[in-house]
Amino acid sequence: MSFRSPEFAGLYSAMVIMALSSAPVGAAEPDTVSGTKSPESAYSATSKPKSSDSSISRAPSENVKDSASPATTSPSTLSGVTSKTDVKSSEENAKFSVNNKSAKTEAKSDTKSDDPKKVSTATIKRGKSKLLDTPPCLNWLDPDVDPKAVIMCVHGLGLHNGTYKDFGERMARLGYAVYAVDVRGFGSYMASKDRSRQKMNFESCLDDVSKTLHFIHKVHPTLPVFLLGESMGGGIALRVTSEHPELVDGLISSVPAGDRFHQGKTNLLVAFKLLTSPNKEFDVGTGVINQATEKSGLKEMWSQDKFARLNLSARELCQFQSFMNDNHKSVKLIKKTPVLMVQGRQDKLVNPKGTRQLYDNIVCKDKEMMMVDNAEHLIFEEGQFDEKVIQKVDKWVSAHLTKQDSGQISSK
Repeated sequence: MSFRSPEFAGLYSAMVIMALSSAPVGAAEPDTVSGTKSPESAYSATSKPKSSDSSISRAPSENVKDSASPATTSPSTLSGVTSKTDVKSSEENAKFSVNNKSAKTEAKSDTKSDDPKKVSTATIKRGKSKLLDTPPCLNWLDPDVDPKAVIMCVHGLGLHNGTYKDFGERMARLGYAVYAVDVRGFGSYMASKDRSRQKMNFESCLDDVSKTLHFIHKVHPTLPVFLLGESMGGGIALRVTSEHPELVDGLISSVPAGDRFHQGKTNLLVAFKLLTSPNKEFDVGTGVINQATEKSGLKEMWSQDKFARLNLSARELCQFQSFMNDNHKSVKLIKKTPVLMVQGRQDKLVNPKGTRQLYDNIVCKDKEMMMVDNAEHLIFEEGQFDEKVIQKVDKWVSAHLTKQDSGQISSK
C-alpha cells in the first residue's frame, strides 16, 4: 500500500479521529460556578419553541446574481438603513445594492412601519467590492438609536447567519449594530457555483471572519467590536480572538467545547465512513438536532430549514473535530481580551465540563462564566434566549465599552 494512496489516507484519517475523540475534561462541575462576577451569572432561562413558519431572515442565493461571490457592503450603505416591517421571507428583506463608485442604497419594502420598535434587517447582496471581500452577511440596525457597540455573530455547525435574526433584532433595540456571517460550507455557500466554497474550510473561514472584522472597524471606527459565536461558531470566535486580539474588544463564546456526549459511538461511525467513503456526505444533522433539543417546535424548524446543512462527509467531520479540539490551545493565547463564556446546563450535545475546562485555561483575568440553568445547546440562535440572557449580555458588554487600541487596527 502506497503512502500516497487513497487507502492509506483513509486508514490514517481513521486513526487520527480515534485519537481526537475528545480532549480530557476536568473535575465534576460544581453547582455554583466559581469565579463569576455576580450571582446572576447562573439563573433559570426558559425558552419557547419556535414554530416551523418562524420568520427567520435569510441570505439566499436566489436573491443575488452570483452566489459564488462573498457579500460586500460599504460604510455609506449601512448608514442609510431605514425602518422596515418584519421580514417573513428573503424576498421581503431590505435589499442592499452596492455600487463601488457611489455606494447608493436601494432598500425595498412593500410597506413602511410606523412602529419605532421595528428593526431593519439588511440582506447584503453578494458581489465584488473594491473595498473588501467579506462572506455572506446579515445586519440588524435600529435607525432611531445610535449604536453604542457592534456585535458580530458566527453560527454553529449546520446552521447559518439567519439563525441570529431574533437575537439581532433584540440587541439592535438596545443600541447595538449586529452582524452575522455565513461560515464556509454552510448557509448561502451551499448554493455557490464554486464547489470549494460548498465544503467546510476552517482556514478560509478564519480569514473570512478576520476580514469582516477589519471591515466593521472601518464602518464603525469609534465603536468597540464584540465577537460572539455559538457551538462551532464559539470555537471559531475563540480562535480568531486568540490570533487577532487587536480586532476584538470582547469575546462572547457559547458552548465552544469539542467534548460531546456519546462521542465514542460517533467516532466509530465516522472512522468507518473514512475507510469506505471519506468524501461522501451522510446525514449527521438529524442526530445533532435530537441531541441538541427536546423541543418539538425547534426540531421541526431546524430540520425543515432549507438553509441548514444536515449532511456532511466523514472528512469534514474529522476536520471539524480536530479544529474544535485545538481550541484547548487557543484559549491559552487569550491574554488581554475580556471573555464571557456561556453554557446551558441542560445541554445534551456538548459536555459542560469541556466548556468549563476551556474557561479555566483562559489566561486573561477579565473573564466570566455564565451557566444558564434551563438552556439546552442553543442559547443565542433560533430565538432560544430569554430576557435574562439578553440583560446579562447587555450588562457585560456595557461594562466593556471602552474602545481598545482605537485607530490601531492594521489593514491586511
